[in-house]
Amino acid sequence: MPQGQKNITMTTSSGTTSSKTMSLAKPLRVFLICASALTLLACESTPTPVLDSSLIPQAQRKVYQASISKAKACPLHLDELSDARSSKDLLVGSSNVSEDALYGFLEQSLRDMNVAPTVESKNSVKVSLEKAFVKTLGSNLMAVVVINVQYKPHYADSFSPEVSYKGQSVKVNVNSGAEDYAYMAKDAVKEAIHKATQRVKSSLLHQCDNPTDSIAGL
Repeated sequence: MPQGQKNITMTTSSGTTSSKTMSLAKPLRVFLICASALTLLACESTPTPVLDSSLIPQAQRKVYQASISKAKACPLHLDELSDARSSKDLLVGSSNVSEDALYGFLEQSLRDMNVAPTVESKNSVKVSLEKAFVKTLGSNLMAVVVINVQYKPHYADSFSPEVSYKGQSVKVNVNSGAEDYAYMAKDAVKEAIHKATQRVKSSLLHQCDNPTDSIAGL
């Protein structure tokens, strides 16, 4: 008997028997096609969630803030700060964030996190701006910044290989007006840079011997 078919024997009330062959292949194919279509529909209709520090549960927020405070207090000497982007300008709508402005945003964010050339620390970093861009998602605006960092602890003779840190900021229901869009975009870029520098400091916190040894050097 061919595969996918089943022979069914039926007994009637008069005692006679009859044999019928039922094909299972076609109903099975229909079922599999329907199941596949439902799976694809479910995948396409499920949005990718965007995580943010504001979503941290209230019970854990104090711990998070305490770790950020410790990271901020830890001093790091900024040995080098550079812009490695292939295109130095950042377009935000009809406006442009110049290389100098973006460099200034990053420099100030690092300074706020106790990372600067004037900080007297035996632990050093080299920071390079790798990527910075702004894109619109419907009525929302998203800024993404990627910085590369090399670290040299006090006991090492050379800097480590580069490690990338990403910062992201989302602004919802942004007005499409040119002035408002440009302002919100620049604010989003600043926030993305700040998140990236926070990640840098948090990842190097275990290397900090004395968190207060050079706050006065800023």
